[in-house]
Amino acid sequence: MEELLDRLESTLSDLRWAVAQVSPDREGRRPPPALGDWSVRRQLYHLWFYEAHIALPQIRYALGLRGPLALGEVPDEDLFWPREIPAATWLARLEEVRRETMALLRPIPLEVWSRPVPRTIWGTRTLTWIVTKTIQHTYEHMTTILQIALFWEMAAAFEPQWEFE
Repeated sequence: MEELLDRLESTLSDLRWAVAQVSPDREGRRPPPALGDWSVRRQLYHLWFYEAHIALPQIRYALGLRGPLALGEVPDEDLFWPREIPAATWLARLEEVRRETMALLRPIPLEVWSRPVPRTIWGTRTLTWIVTKTIQHTYEHMTTILQIALFWEMAAAFEPQWEFE
């Protein structure tokens, strides 16, 4: 499980690098439509929100530190998004949640990782699956952030055409 935890930890430095590729004047702007609906700030807020309100509580549940997420326990993500907070702040907040996650996961015995956990928000899953899902989720949004960094001008050039398709 060390490799899985190292991978989870390393995605943060990869994410920081991806964000650094985006022009600072674009981090809070909605990208051209071909690149999605969310700004880089919104992508990072979503990653923080997911890890703070979904992944970490599910990990705590898998470890017996809390009950399953109750209906209505997760706040409305869109309702609480403060648009003016810069990307660097969301990265720092995500790093705080990851540190807490890593502190919980590092000492876990090997047998706990493959134990089925019923009633997660994804059905019956293992701790390995939950952590792998968190890694996948980070890569998914990191890819979008890199697309914003690399293809903004190209996508913007075709924007009028896309409005009519």
